[in-house]
Amino acid sequence: MEKNFKLDDPDYYSMRFGLIVLQSDETIEQEIRSTLDESVAIYHSRIPCDQSVNNENLAKMENDLPIAVDLLPKIDFNSIGYACTSGATVIGSEKINKLIKEQHKNAFITDPIRAVKEALNSFGCKNIAFVSPYEQSVTQKLKQNLQSDNFNISNEKSFNESDDTVVARISERDSLKAILEIGKNDCDAVFISCTNLKTFKIIDEAERVLNKPVVSSNQAMIWHMFRGSGNESTKGPGMLFKQSLTKS
Repeated sequence: MEKNFKLDDPDYYSMRFGLIVLQSDETIEQEIRSTLDESVAIYHSRIPCDQSVNNENLAKMENDLPIAVDLLPKIDFNSIGYACTSGATVIGSEKINKLIKEQHKNAFITDPIRAVKEALNSFGCKNIAFVSPYEQSVTQKLKQNLQSDNFNISNEKSFNESDDTVVARISERDSLKAILEIGKNDCDAVFISCTNLKTFKIIDEAERVLNKPVVSSNQAMIWHMFRGSGNESTKGPGMLFKQSLTKS
């Protein structure tokens, strides 16, 4: 027997986010979940990537990005994020924006390196120390990217790890130790990079000790997805979720 039904309210969800996640990432989905209430929908797509993180392998994701975007639902998104700090650094935020906009013209597009810059600018912080899990060539590329946008890198510390599976297993206590060690020096803020590095449980503790902002890739990107979509949610770790976007 045929059954009658009605479609739900188009505003059933207050916001719809899309997330392009690396095949090797084990962290970002777990951390972002803690910032969302039931009114915000999030849809994930995976993008192929090499387990070995180096600049050559990161650049290859540019070709697969349109395919990963195409695997997201055909709906109107408030925001879509490409979730790879080092990949966005190598490919370039403008290129990523262009590739995603080809399929989702009305969505706000971001990535971790773009979001981190916006986060640091919201604090007026330009003298930055940063912690990186990456091998030296990737860390250097990230440093140059920040410097090209007038951020001074006062100090840096790297775990010098190229295996993304290992990065996902790095202890939060070791990351906290690195943040506190580098953050006690002369800097306005500390940036800890990589969407696969666990940080959400240590950001508040690090800020209490250092009395300065600590910004991570995952924290900055979800904050930027909210703010870029006009939402002032404060449900996230650290000082950053009390910040609004800096008006340009």
